[in-house]
Amino acid sequence: MKELNISLNEAGQRLDKLLHKYLSNANTSFIYKMLRKKNIVLNDKKAEGKELLKDGDVVKIYFSDETLEKMTGKPSFSDSPRKEKNSSVKTLEQYGKGSLKKGASEKAQEPSSERSGKEASNKSEMLFGLKHGAKTEKLISELKTHIIHEDSHLLIIDKPAGWLSQQDEPGSISVNELCLMYLLKKGELTEEQLRTFKPGIANRLDRNTSGLILFGKTLPALQSLAELLRNRTVEKYYMAVVSGIIREPKTIKGYLSKDSGKNKVVIKKEKSDDASEINTAYTPIKKGDDYTVLKVHLITGKTHQIRAHLSSIGHPIIGDPKYGFMKENNRYKASAGVTRQLLHSWQLTFPDDLSGVLGPLSGKTITAEPPKEFRHFTD
Repeated sequence: MKELNISLNEAGQRLDKLLHKYLSNANTSFIYKMLRKKNIVLNDKKAEGKELLKDGDVVKIYFSDETLEKMTGKPSFSDSPRKEKNSSVKTLEQYGKGSLKKGASEKAQEPSSERSGKEASNKSEMLFGLKHGAKTEKLISELKTHIIHEDSHLLIIDKPAGWLSQQDEPGSISVNELCLMYLLKKGELTEEQLRTFKPGIANRLDRNTSGLILFGKTLPALQSLAELLRNRTVEKYYMAVVSGIIREPKTIKGYLSKDSGKNKVVIKKEKSDDASEINTAYTPIKKGDDYTVLKVHLITGKTHQIRAHLSSIGHPIIGDPKYGFMKENNRYKASAGVTRQLLHSWQLTFPDDLSGVLGPLSGKTITAEPPKEFRHFTD
């Protein structure tokens, strides 16, 4: 028998939806058959599957360990006592211990905290399909240095340029996976919890754009962040270094459509069925001989919006390989070491009336200082 204790992270969803997540290899007819036969019960009572789960509910699954492993696709975490006889299935803990490749005497000499950290990293890599070994451990440590704010519901990360926000292919490392592994290593998240709820990022940045990313540890945090971003009540400001001189602040409008084949977007002046309305505001904060440093207010927030919108008015971001001036990019690469677009997610200003899980951020402005590439233009 397996017992699932419903927390705030699972509450609010239908029972059948949760069962589909947990029993990922089971089809709908199988799940409903198990509900009818009372092999799956809610609060020790027969359930239909349409019930909305509440914090404190208990779901019990009366499967054999073998069936549970088959339906979850993972080693069993059954709460019932189990005897293993010549089993070829290893638990995640056994995999973690076996992959350290150290003799017993050498392992015994390791500090217990160091062993547990390595084992947690091994288990995390298996869980997310990563195969980077020591590199992943190093990146988790580096991630800690980029955490600007952390509480029980939220992480705010200053993403370095070059890091992915989310995986672009199986096995790749991103901020999202590193945050999950960080929480697993801290003990704030367990593999069991990941079967029914997966924390994640609320906003994305292009790989070569640096700056602030919001990561929700809990479902209430992710829901609240999604609402803030959808309603545009959190103000997002970027720093950008653009070609040419801009003397006055301005709000520009247009319509953005995607060209998926080229992984680019196109800015149009007129509305069309395949385009979304966009609004971008900017204020010059420093002018050079042939460049301007801007504070950009991202009002709407679409793919490549700032990069394409500024390029459409003749002021592309310096270093941008998709929307910039190639000759100018090459010149600044040689003179100032610019190797990527000079765009940085700089500040997030939260509304004054926040409450609940986001209450600690009410009225605050979170700032991530621009990386060293900007100093040539800002100092």
